[in-house]
Amino acid sequence: MDINVLKFGGTSMADHETWKQVLKIIAQYEYPVVVVSATARTTRKLVEAGNLAANGKLGEAKVIAAEIKDRHEQIVQDFLSNNPHAKNKLIRESCLKNLHAKIGKLNKLLDYTARQETLSPQMNDAISAIGEQISSYLLAQCGLALNMMTQHIEARKIIKTDNEYGQANPNFFKITQHSGSLETVLENGFTPIIGGFYGEAPDKTVTTLGFEGSDYSASLIGGAINAKTIEIWTDVSGIYTGDPRFIPEAKPLAELSYIDATEMAYFGAKVLHPSTLKPAQEKNIPVFVKNIFEPDEPGTKIIRASEYEPDVLAISFKRGMATLTVSAYETVMGYSFLTKVFTVLEKHRLAVDAVNTTEASVTITLENTNALKDLSKAFIEIGNVSLEQEKGLLTLIGCSINSPKKLTSKIFDVLDTTSIDQISFSKEKRILNLVLPEDELIKAAQRVHKKLF
Repeated sequence: MDINVLKFGGTSMADHETWKQVLKIIAQYEYPVVVVSATARTTRKLVEAGNLAANGKLGEAKVIAAEIKDRHEQIVQDFLSNNPHAKNKLIRESCLKNLHAKIGKLNKLLDYTARQETLSPQMNDAISAIGEQISSYLLAQCGLALNMMTQHIEARKIIKTDNEYGQANPNFFKITQHSGSLETVLENGFTPIIGGFYGEAPDKTVTTLGFEGSDYSASLIGGAINAKTIEIWTDVSGIYTGDPRFIPEAKPLAELSYIDATEMAYFGAKVLHPSTLKPAQEKNIPVFVKNIFEPDEPGTKIIRASEYEPDVLAISFKRGMATLTVSAYETVMGYSFLTKVFTVLEKHRLAVDAVNTTEASVTITLENTNALKDLSKAFIEIGNVSLEQEKGLLTLIGCSINSPKKLTSKIFDVLDTTSIDQISFSKEKRILNLVLPEDELIKAAQRVHKKLF
């Protein structure tokens, strides 16, 4: 049985018309397993509601909950009105019953959060996962109106994780164990539809896989069932040489490797979750990124080794960054100082995007989050701390030029008036990072893209 895992998210889950398009695409496959994200903007609204409740604004939080309910009711109503079927009354009743139950659960979680006066990571996961719980059930029910044998499968039965709320680590062994049930569903002629992004900890509480985690859910399932392909359906025709929202002349890449695609995701490209490709790579499953609105376009194919090797594959960028420099109080052995620095980073579980080191100082570039204050306090015990915020990170991916000198000379030709705070180059990973002021980032990315592509 050749199984295709299809993931739909973002604008592909926006309204009844896009739901119809999603179901039309699903119907073209013989054995599809479908993973869906929440409807557009729902997860952000859920997190906003949780924060409002924690800050004593329970009324405003419940207004958001009511708006989410109304919007999903309208999608179902519009879908069924535009797709008449003898069982539409039963389908509508089933949808509304499930929707009202989920919103009732959401309101209870908001009540609890308001009483606690804080939004714990565990409660944040429980609240933010409700979007996928709603969308997956409703889409499966709407499929019945098109005479499709779609069946909702609760993601918590498949995706098993640890209890690292907000960024849970999947239990690959247990996911493989539980994914066998999906093949049974397919063999019985049904198409399973599963909510992405969330899973279940050993104590049965809800966990999430991190922002844009629905991609990761699809890849975990694809790897577990040895899928023929994993397809990420979105609103763009693949992965581009740059973000087309800011670089209009950016072009889609026909093909790239798992490693390069992962680096692009890590350094700011929004098409894929950074962890998406690991399960696919382990099983050598090709991943396709395709456009729901242009389904016949080839999109981008991601495989183990790509023969396409230009001077630079693509550029990506991240805003909202900061640089933090730690300088030892006194002359120390380099390895001793560095050990202390990275021990602190490990303790705070913070990912670093770029690093420059000397024997007695380290400059790291990382996302500008609330955790930086605690990190700075911890580093004071090691050395003097200097923090600069409002930075941007510009990254060149897949640099096939052996000498960084050739590459940097091209870049400096177009960035001669731009303030560059930090440069790092990895020949092995084929990545060049530039740290610069955030307000210069977009224009710099546009100029570099024009020069290189």
